Amino acid sequence: MNKHNRRRYLIVACFVLLGTVSTIGCRRPPQPVQTTNAPTLAPASKLSKIVFVGKEHACDCTRKSVDAGWAALQKVLGVPSKFPVERMHVDTQSASVEPYRAQKPIMALPAIYFVDGRGSVLDMVQGEVAEAQIQPILEKMR
Repeated sequence: MNKHNRRRYLIVACFVLLGTVSTIGCRRPPQPVQTTNAPTLAPASKLSKIVFVGKEHACDCTRKSVDAGWAALQKVLGVPSKFPVERMHVDTQSASVEPYRAQKPIMALPAIYFVDGRGSVLDMVQGEVAEAQIQPILEKMR
């Protein structure tokens, strides 16, 4: 690879990286992100826990979205919660978030992972999450 092509490759790589990072902040207006119909990474098994990923140091728009997603999850789960929930922050607990993000990448916050007993992500919702998105996933996994 000559010097000119290497420089072009590095510039493109930087733009790709910046585009991925900016979706986790508030550089773009929040948009709802639906779950995909893609096959899960592991055979369907019983839901063991829910991992809620937000951001500890967030701008106002991201904070509102994360808080609204947390409230929707709490409302669907009820009190006491029907499933254990782990709450993590992508900016301060990235090592804890990484095993889930490696299975299904985070494109918008909050991200809610539905995880089986082996740590495999069964499903995920992210972005402006509503109760109507969470409820069917829980019903499917009962």
